[in-house]
Amino acid sequence: MLRHRLAALFEPRSLLVLASRPVPVVLHPPRILQNAITVVDVQAGTPMALPERLNGLEADERPDLALLCLPSARLPEALKAMQAYRPRALLLLTSDVPPADPAADLVLCQNWARQNGCLLVGPRAFGVQRPGMGLNLTHMPELAQAGRVALVSQSGSIAAAVLDWAADIGLGFSAVISPGDDADARLADILDYLATDPATDSIVLHLENAASPRELTSALRAAAGVKPVVVLKSGRAQQGPDSSQDAIFNALMRRVGAVRVPYFVQLFSAIKVLGYPHRPRGRRIALVSNGAGTSQLALDVMGANSAVFRADLSRMSILELTKLLEPGAEVNNPVITRAPLSAETLRKLINIVAVDRGVDGVLVLLTPDPLTDMPALVQQLAQAASSTRKPVISCFMGDATMRPLRHLLDNVGTPAFRTPESAANAFGVLASYHYNQTLSQQMLPPEPLGKPPRLKEARLLLRSARMQGRQSLLPEEIARLFSCFHIPIDAFSKVKLDGQGTEAIAMAIRVHRDPELGSYINFGSGGRQAISANDRAVELPPLNGFLARQLVERSAVWRKILSRQMSVVVSDSLQEALERVSDLVCELPEVESLVIDPLHATDTQLLARSVQVVLSSSESSELPEASGYRHLAIHPYPHNLVQTKTFQDGTSWMMRPIRPEDAEALQDFVRDLSDETRYMRFVSMLRELTPRMLARYTRIDYDRELALVATVQVPNPAHRGYMHEQIIGFAHYLRNADGRGAEYALVISDQWQRRKLGQQLMKGLIEAAQSQGLSYIDGVVLSTNRAMLALMAHLGFQNDADQDDPALRRVWLDLGEPPAAGKR
Repeated sequence: MLRHRLAALFEPRSLLVLASRPVPVVLHPPRILQNAITVVDVQAGTPMALPERLNGLEADERPDLALLCLPSARLPEALKAMQAYRPRALLLLTSDVPPADPAADLVLCQNWARQNGCLLVGPRAFGVQRPGMGLNLTHMPELAQAGRVALVSQSGSIAAAVLDWAADIGLGFSAVISPGDDADARLADILDYLATDPATDSIVLHLENAASPRELTSALRAAAGVKPVVVLKSGRAQQGPDSSQDAIFNALMRRVGAVRVPYFVQLFSAIKVLGYPHRPRGRRIALVSNGAGTSQLALDVMGANSAVFRADLSRMSILELTKLLEPGAEVNNPVITRAPLSAETLRKLINIVAVDRGVDGVLVLLTPDPLTDMPALVQQLAQAASSTRKPVISCFMGDATMRPLRHLLDNVGTPAFRTPESAANAFGVLASYHYNQTLSQQMLPPEPLGKPPRLKEARLLLRSARMQGRQSLLPEEIARLFSCFHIPIDAFSKVKLDGQGTEAIAMAIRVHRDPELGSYINFGSGGRQAISANDRAVELPPLNGFLARQLVERSAVWRKILSRQMSVVVSDSLQEALERVSDLVCELPEVESLVIDPLHATDTQLLARSVQVVLSSSESSELPEASGYRHLAIHPYPHNLVQTKTFQDGTSWMMRPIRPEDAEALQDFVRDLSDETRYMRFVSMLRELTPRMLARYTRIDYDRELALVATVQVPNPAHRGYMHEQIIGFAHYLRNADGRGAEYALVISDQWQRRKLGQQLMKGLIEAAQSQGLSYIDGVVLSTNRAMLALMAHLGFQNDADQDDPALRRVWLDLGEPPAAGKR
């Protein structure tokens, strides 16, 4: 089995240490490296002498990891001395002597690592901790407790602060890393490793800058698809008060399925709550408290514009609470009792509000009460949190007597917080995670809306404007451009408005480009009478109907006015207009900005009084589908891979990339396979795909992997014989742990075999893998699967014996140098 390229860093099997001062891994060597650590004590003024053979290794065997903690002046000598060993990874911890020229050190180490095929972390790295393995490759004297949360930080100081705080409350980690001057161990690589790390259940990322936004976006989406990911991004002060980048970054986090927290204090709440097994299915929270003040503090950070808000309890719940609590208690949410609270009363309280259909989670807020048995309440909360299907989070406000109670709950996996605000924010993390996961599963979009755009005509129009020396389109050119993309807006309309109702409200659709995160779309109020200068809800293309609708509904102008006044017909037109504008942005990377302002709505149509389209300063030499849509943070659905084909008997079929809504059809496809075909593909008698497998095969990040399906149109007996699409073949590749190649999977429906379908699907996969810069594609095939082995041989694959299982064969194909347009 291939090791991930970062395994040498996170789980080294051998270690070489060159240090001028004691480092924790030498003072407290982990059991996994007891006989495989070689330590060289580098003293000032003495030559650097390395042994001929490293501990635990054969003479010609490469060590997994070399750790250097040396003054800058001795780096060249150390790198030269290590030339004979060529470690797989090199970690350079911060030295106690500041370097005279940090940039020169970085270039030196980069060149050495490149020449020796070595993964570089640092210089000036904080390092790595793997508490579950006892591995402390940092300067921190104490190893963090073992846990299930991984911490990744671009700042060593932030990582140190989080570890110190976690030690105080007994919070553990599966891994901690801060790579420092990020030369080779990129954040995307680290996220890829942690996404498949069995010791990690969730990931916390502190981000200062995104050097490669598309690469980071792809890795975040892949990681967040299988584990909760929380991101703290700093740097808002440098963006300026009028910058939209913060809103754009928030939009990106929604689309990749991660949760963004804006403040450092909220990062702690996120870390504590990530391990909680229950996730709210919505934003409606019931508050239970033994005093009015605490609940009000929580409500101050909740509301319609926040991640969570106060739930409306049903009449039945209010009636039951009235019977349960003392006269004068508040029962309309927040539920407030001022009488001494018993464990039994608390149990009944939680049960009543938790079963209410209008409640998605329960927040219990308690302050010290000398008349209450507080430890008994803790025990009851722990039981309720484990038995209730909805999340139950608590706040024990105070320190002297309440702090030990919080620790008791933390130790049994029930999040307890110090302040009402932090507890409410923790609920916001859980709710945002569920909402963002819904957005991340949206198709991107699968196919053109209704009529496909007239792309050739639109591109000629832009070229004509450039040839005339213009970057701004004329009104007649904009009208033609809108026509090419079938945008349902009457541009430069001369229709008179009566100035009443919806017509009096000016809206705006704006498209701009961020230098780091690419093109983005915002919708909000427009014109000189805008209800708010900040009413600009932001979303990233590509959009589908659901995402376009969410964009509109996040705006203040929708919540305050349009939701009550706009007709259904025009509301649908607005949604379609946003989808088609998104299509325009995706397919025409030359469009730098597009502003429709003001935009008005009658009862039947959308009217634009002013539209401006500005082109970028330079013309793109490649079509966006050939360059990988580099002007976007999110790769759209690859329309260029959709192909209509014909079998030799004249039957028409289609080869296309899979879409999220294909999950049911893919499940039917697997269920209809014969036992023999199913066994040949899955090497088991698996009769259907698990929900996780379905999600993995249909939620594709088109920037890094691909799944192709072959489909035909057949009558559907369940719907009066109307034709519907049926999957008859499936081909998929997923990147291997080494980052250079991918493992393929191929299965063809029994009744459609021996028609060269598998050959055509595999050719499609191979071409896509080459365009994504992969150097090989491989797969494991049963040695008895002669048909598959013959097909692979026909396609030029090599056939090797599997070292671990003689019943399997490894077939692989060298993809050679990828086309220039496909290089990443």
